[in-house]
Amino acid sequence: MHTREYEEYERLTKGLEFEFRALTFDFLQHCENIIEGSEYTDLRYFCFHFYNDSHLQSEYERFVSFIENLFTEIDKKLYPDLNNGLSNLLIYLREPKAKADDLEYKNANIKYWRDMVLVDEVLRCNTTFGKYLLNNH
Repeated sequence: MHTREYEEYERLTKGLEFEFRALTFDFLQHCENIIEGSEYTDLRYFCFHFYNDSHLQSEYERFVSFIENLFTEIDKKLYPDLNNGLSNLLIYLREPKAKADDLEYKNANIKYWRDMVLVDEVLRCNTTFGKYLLNNH
């Protein structure tokens, strides 16, 4: 992303990490990396988790709406890289909703989190992630 586009992104997202801190700094950093043109395919698993988490789903949806609004406000000709980065991020963010009825998608995500919880004691002790141990997919 060019300096001018990064400055516009910074202006438009000032304070974002505080407003959506419930979604974790790591998640927001991964989202920013996608916007800047990097790849982080594991982001899809975080999106699945937040979208399906009873405590964080509304915060996640509020974040997605913010990014959608940001995407519509960006001058696509003036900031093409920023536009592309936001578009790529929206693909990740909307995937859980688009694939809500896809059992293969759901099972792959549950398996990913189950495998993570099995090797990470911090996740295992977190009730939010314990649900993945209950699913034997």
